[in-house]
Amino acid sequence: MSKTRVIQTRLGPVEVMYRPGDKPAVLFFPGGHCSAASDCGWSLYTSEGHGVLAFSRPGYGNTDVGRLYAAEFVPAVAECCEDLGIDQTAGAVGVSFGGMQALHTARSLPELVPRLVLHSCAPSTVAYPDTRLETLFGPLAFSPALQSLTWKSVARLIDSDAGLRRMVGALSKTPVDGWWQTWSLEDKDRARELFRTMRSGSGFVNDLQQARPDRAWYRRLVQTQISCPTLVTASRHDAGVSFAHAEDYTRTIPGATLVELSTPNHLFWLGPAHAEAQAAVSAFMTSNA
Repeated sequence: MSKTRVIQTRLGPVEVMYRPGDKPAVLFFPGGHCSAASDCGWSLYTSEGHGVLAFSRPGYGNTDVGRLYAAEFVPAVAECCEDLGIDQTAGAVGVSFGGMQALHTARSLPELVPRLVLHSCAPSTVAYPDTRLETLFGPLAFSPALQSLTWKSVARLIDSDAGLRRMVGALSKTPVDGWWQTWSLEDKDRARELFRTMRSGSGFVNDLQQARPDRAWYRRLVQTQISCPTLVTASRHDAGVSFAHAEDYTRTIPGATLVELSTPNHLFWLGPAHAEAQAAVSAFMTSNA
């Protein structure tokens, strides 16, 4: 887990993880259940020499701004950059549910965000969760009242290889027997660290509220107003987020580029297939913005 700090903004305290690099930093917005301390893909950018400014979004980690929606949280993002002396970035990056914040940041702070990257993101115009079971089960298991018990159970489960295999297998549409053996010990250790740091707080329920079907028109409006170059990456094998979201982003965000990955699950930055995501990031970040 990386060391974080809390910045006092006009909206309240915001937890960030800032790792300077030789190149301008990306503004990194983790997915559901993740805080600024969790590497859920920002290693793809540090390996390219970029700094990373990761945020704990509303309801996660030590960010305490109330249940703000993504558009309402943008001023706090800007204040954090100002506090850290960041007046130039390499772009905004969203992972999974973090895509909402990345989209709003790119839309509202175009002078600060020259590029946008959406990795396995949802919701798009398409509502999320993708299945009725997730829609019914998610708000209960990851509610503020029960989420602590849920993650304690997960932590016990992943102590064994069999338990970890079960967890990551649930994030794949392909049989886990076909790819589990391709993961190195380091991949497994990084997955364990991720799951052990996961907490839902009030953030996941807040994310689900923004993903409702009746807000599809608003999400489409935001997507059509993105003016910077945009990279979308996703895998058809991802059981965490349907590929339909990536296709929707590509249709609605002007000039967006879709790179389809062969990654067997939602954790696109782990396993040998992470090289595909790395190559896509490298090519996009060195292109003219």
